Amino acid sequence: MVSGGAVNQAKLQEIKAGLALLRGLEFKRDVPVEIESREEMRKHLERDLEEEYGGEKLQNLSLAYAKLGLFPEGLDLKKSLLDFYTAQVAAFYDPKTKKLVLPEDWAGGILLGAVQFLARRDIMGEMVLAHELTHALQDQHFSLEDRLRSSDNDDRTLAFHAVAEGDATLSGFGYLFGIDDQSLDLVDHTVQESIQEARSSLSDIPEAIIEELLFQYYGGVSFVSRVVRERGWSGVNRLYSYPPLSTEQVLHPEKYLDSPDPPTGIKLDDLSALFESDWREIENNVLGELMVRVLFRRFLSPEEAKTIANGWDGDRFVAFQRGKEVAFAWATAWDSAADAKEFFDGYQKLLGKKYGGSGNDAARVHIEQQGQRVLVIEGLEGAYVKEHVEKIWQRMELKKGAPPGGPS
Repeated sequence: MVSGGAVNQAKLQEIKAGLALLRGLEFKRDVPVEIESREEMRKHLERDLEEEYGGEKLQNLSLAYAKLGLFPEGLDLKKSLLDFYTAQVAAFYDPKTKKLVLPEDWAGGILLGAVQFLARRDIMGEMVLAHELTHALQDQHFSLEDRLRSSDNDDRTLAFHAVAEGDATLSGFGYLFGIDDQSLDLVDHTVQESIQEARSSLSDIPEAIIEELLFQYYGGVSFVSRVVRERGWSGVNRLYSYPPLSTEQVLHPEKYLDSPDPPTGIKLDDLSALFESDWREIENNVLGELMVRVLFRRFLSPEEAKTIANGWDGDRFVAFQRGKEVAFAWATAWDSAADAKEFFDGYQKLLGKKYGGSGNDAARVHIEQQGQRVLVIEGLEGAYVKEHVEKIWQRMELKKGAPPGGPS
């Protein structure tokens, strides 16, 4: 595919024609291709991280989610992200420049690992090129750039990433091997196998980062596979107009396709009753079912974590910093009062593991349930929180999202 610092143009055009036929979408313009060394690709990815987050934002995320328990203390988030991308990203499409970036050599990567289960090594380049060209096709028809950026609802953004990656993965396999029920089963299986292999090779990277990035592939493939089976590629195209609104809907496709269950949006716009002007907000986002599952899996069994997370209906996590202190308010909504109680009880167990059940940190935790909602506040004195927490409940706003249009 790549020789002498240039891509095989005849093969490139052949793949583009095959993808256009498979997806029922024509390429509207050429897709420039750049060949970079592994070192150049890492620098490219590092620039992208700096542009999207900046150094301070990554530090804030590390502090906020370490306080919650999702990240280990002292995490160098930038390094962890770059280590993951360097190890697992074989190539990438850049929606800002509209260019495809390919490596000088095909070594490593999630998709390459999956191809090894199915075919000869000499078609790995075709698989990766077809995958990334599908991203260019998506961008030309559905405008990816702004929709892939982080936001104040990263759970929803991650669900959209899963659509894009699931579509690109299936399109790449479909170009090479065709798509039917049998091949869809095979793709799903091989991607899951490849994901397990990737997890085992990334032991130095926190699970929350691994799961967020790998979910786009394994969750996306499972979700988009079901849409292809039931609605064909035209149904996949409709996903870009009416995407799933949460990782919950990707993890449970029936909550998108059969009995739509959009997430409940939670607003915590006024936390001044707890956090005065000397506190600085450092994070305001949605964790979603996937990250709730990952959080509990750090402290409880995988089965308990999955059971607790399955009742998720919405959340809003807001973290603050004052000097060396970090504190947060985390409002959650659940499918039923019983699900909320399950979260409440599970979080009490989590706290026992997190703080050892004693010490000043354990005393600076307040958790309270009201019906289908649970509010967690950590990092502030318990007596102070009890005095002011009712104002937080009163100012909290909940709004059930509108069901997605769904593919048709």
